[in-house]
Amino acid sequence: MNAKDYMAGVFDRASGSYERVGVPFFAPVAAELVRRAAPGPGDHVLDAGCGTGASLLPAAHAVGLTGRVVGLDLAPGMVAAATAEVERHGLTQTAVVLGDAEHAEELLPGERFDIVLAGMMLYFLPDPPAAVRSMAGLLRPGGRLAASLLVRSSAAEAELFALVERALAPYTSGAGSAPFHHTLGGQGELTALFEQGGLTDVECADVVFEVAVGAGQVWDWLWSAARRASLESIPEALRPEARAALEAALPQEGFLLARTVRYATGTRA
Repeated sequence: MNAKDYMAGVFDRASGSYERVGVPFFAPVAAELVRRAAPGPGDHVLDAGCGTGASLLPAAHAVGLTGRVVGLDLAPGMVAAATAEVERHGLTQTAVVLGDAEHAEELLPGERFDIVLAGMMLYFLPDPPAAVRSMAGLLRPGGRLAASLLVRSSAAEAELFALVERALAPYTSGAGSAPFHHTLGGQGELTALFEQGGLTDVECADVVFEVAVGAGQVWDWLWSAARRASLESIPEALRPEARAALEAALPQEGFLLARTVRYATGTRA
């Protein structure tokens, strides 16, 4: 199994609890991404790596019934969850498609969009430049690509994941790290990626989100997104013991994490 298929499987298995464990993070990050992309009534929007629909839903509300929004994700569970949310909200202008953002042009032949969203996904891809070029190729002239990435840990976040790493070391390795192919956290790295993809007027900005995580929420939170990749190697019979060891190692007052997200927007000439 290649790395991309493996991560698609991780997110597929996480789809049932993604953003549903009482630690809101992806929803506010996605809302800010849509705000910066600024879709308007009648716009056509592609949400690449749409997950369960955190960006998809606010984008659909922004474009209204005269617009069109397409969600794209490689994990079947995420596609199913996002589709259920679309149907629950009655968003008839919205569709969700199973597919790879690095091949978006092939999946959506002839489609052109006013806005493409790439929320919290570029660092999971083996070839981010190819993905940016593909997504930029789906933009109409003057269309915008907007992306977000988690780029910097606060002291509290570093402390939490160091505790996770130590507490779970007897059961698995790498529990305190995320399985990124690329960090893309260096100054100017995201700007350069957009410019190499043929985009102009690239702008980047960092926004800090405060995320409260209780000691009793950490285990479920880790399982609900990418970090479950290492936890899945813990034998099922040992997971209750591993959870108890982790929770015993954490301060009962929990953590307030300052998580820095970098946003970038660029325009197709």
